[in-house]
Amino acid sequence: MLTGAEWIWEENNRLNNDWVYFKKVFEVEKEGNYILYISADTRYFLSINRKLCVLDGGLFRDAYGENSGYVDKVVISDFIKAGQNVMEVLVWHYGNGGRNNVPLKSAGLIFACEELGIYSDSATKCLRHPGFFETALPEPSYLYGGFNIGYNANDEINDEMLKDAVTHCREDFGSLYERPVPLFTFSPVISVDYRKTDGRYVVKLPTALHVMAYMEVETEGNETIEIRNDRYTVNGGPGDEMHQYAGHRTEYICKKGFNQYLNYDYMACEELHFYIPDSVAIIRLGYRICEYDTELMSLMHTDNEEVNILIKKCARTLKFCMRDNFMDCPDRERGQWIGDVSVQAPQIFYTLDQNAVLLLKKAIHNFISLRKGDCLVGNVPGINFSELPSQSLNAISELGMISAYYEFTGDAEILEMAFEPMVRYLRLWSMNEEGLIESRSGDWYWFDHLYNQDKTVLENTWYYMALSFAKRSGECLLRLEHHDFLTNRMASMEQKFEEHFWKGNYYGSGEIVDERANALAVLSGLAKEEHFEDIKKILITTYNCTPYMEVYVSEALFKMGYTRSAFNRIMNRYMPLIRNENATLWEDFAILGTRNHAWSGGPLTLFYRYLAGVRIDCGEKAVILCPDFTILREQEYSMQVAGGVLQVAMKCDENALQIKIDNKTPYQVRLEKVNLPEGMEAGDILRQLPMKF
Repeated sequence: MLTGAEWIWEENNRLNNDWVYFKKVFEVEKEGNYILYISADTRYFLSINRKLCVLDGGLFRDAYGENSGYVDKVVISDFIKAGQNVMEVLVWHYGNGGRNNVPLKSAGLIFACEELGIYSDSATKCLRHPGFFETALPEPSYLYGGFNIGYNANDEINDEMLKDAVTHCREDFGSLYERPVPLFTFSPVISVDYRKTDGRYVVKLPTALHVMAYMEVETEGNETIEIRNDRYTVNGGPGDEMHQYAGHRTEYICKKGFNQYLNYDYMACEELHFYIPDSVAIIRLGYRICEYDTELMSLMHTDNEEVNILIKKCARTLKFCMRDNFMDCPDRERGQWIGDVSVQAPQIFYTLDQNAVLLLKKAIHNFISLRKGDCLVGNVPGINFSELPSQSLNAISELGMISAYYEFTGDAEILEMAFEPMVRYLRLWSMNEEGLIESRSGDWYWFDHLYNQDKTVLENTWYYMALSFAKRSGECLLRLEHHDFLTNRMASMEQKFEEHFWKGNYYGSGEIVDERANALAVLSGLAKEEHFEDIKKILITTYNCTPYMEVYVSEALFKMGYTRSAFNRIMNRYMPLIRNENATLWEDFAILGTRNHAWSGGPLTLFYRYLAGVRIDCGEKAVILCPDFTILREQEYSMQVAGGVLQVAMKCDENALQIKIDNKTPYQVRLEKVNLPEGMEAGDILRQLPMKF
């Protein structure tokens, strides 16, 4: 796809925060179907015949191994005309890295369209853009890399300034793979009203979005306009409240007269803030939306408005934390922490279209391909490659992202790719004399933020669930070479867990009573059913965890059959987040970190899984519904299943149960069980009478 093309740049391609403009003029005999393959380090912006084709192109590097990147496939047919055509590419090279970006010290651009006979080569014209400059301090958070944008509109480019590009050694750029996810979508410029507050002009967005700021102004010349967002500064996470990180901002120096400017860095926010001097006349303020290309389905709507708000915030947080990869948060680090992705994974299948599934598949490929020897690391791609054993175990457990992906897709190719690395990672743990595992600290012996963590029980339960999923994966693949290892370790832990950790009224390794540890004892299947009442008392009275582990605590209550208690816990814990002003969910139940965090959307999964009762059986090609109307009397939603759309509307009142199902999927829909409020006699009949659609 790039045969005949060369990596090109200015002569010096080792500068950080470098901006280079490229121009290619070519003739076309007739309009047709044309595809451009293009890759750049780090980001590119493509126009053909002065029409914007790609806004924020490229994906952060490290695709399927170190020193590897991605190639974008861009359909350019609609932009090509018969006669002379002009292609322009502006490339922004970072040169530094963060928790989502592995730096490449060599800047470069490569492209090819074989049908048109155009290739990146030394005949391509280019120039290091004189308008971009280093802003004043502070720099953006080192956690997500990149730089502020400084742009001086007085220093623009004309054709006389251009020179021939310089070709650079292909080996410096490593191997390339076709982009596995869609190009980011972008909107036209959206003009909006604004208000002046505390010396800045505030543009309010309709919800939390990824946007690129836009402005048209008339000036006397050389005034500086600064652009930030409402989340420009953010605290560290819980336990790190005093550490503040700065976000991205832009310094724009005006030219005399009319200025039109689109900011080339996206900001994740609910408000844009323009700091504009009084001498500047504002003509227009606005933005372009530029986001991961996935659409929200019709979200579950119920008869409980607070539940509706929470579901909406969960879904918005999910989409808000998607771009090159899944992000823990877009305003502090933008890291693909693999434990966070495991919380996000099932939400994808309930609320987003198939494009979102591609990003999950990419996350799994990143996780497996970028391991360090036998070690599966918890933040990939990124410069720190930290091993958090708890997160890696989560990802390969029955509760993790690989399990969720397989449950909803039936794609055994992922199991085949992951199976051997999963087992090799599990073999890094040794068993102690008590028949349980020896602790593995990794780079960060982390299980959750905040208080009273029983790490010994947590590690053992995560490990057991990872053994269980590996064993099940091997059986699905008919791969039995590790069966004895997995089975024997599970048997040892099943025998010793109760003996070693049950303290009479809770599971623990000592005196700490940790609701997280007791919840995972239930979810792993290691807890004895006879202890459920004692465990319930802990789970409804103990509140040590962040939203990351809260999903598992609440799910344990559901799994034990305490539906009302599970629902009450969710609503009690999330009520501050339901009632606050933000469209997304905080990192914690108080503002102790970011105002949007991927790990906080767990209630969405639980409402669909346990109250709507939606389960996918890929083997039988069936959607199985077991709705529970003891909490929510109305349930209406749509979701994509195997490429088709399933729409469900159910209502339970005092006199009747109304069910409407519109199934446009290749799967059969079965209504297998209905839990009705106490006193409704029809419930006994419905429970015995599965209905097929």
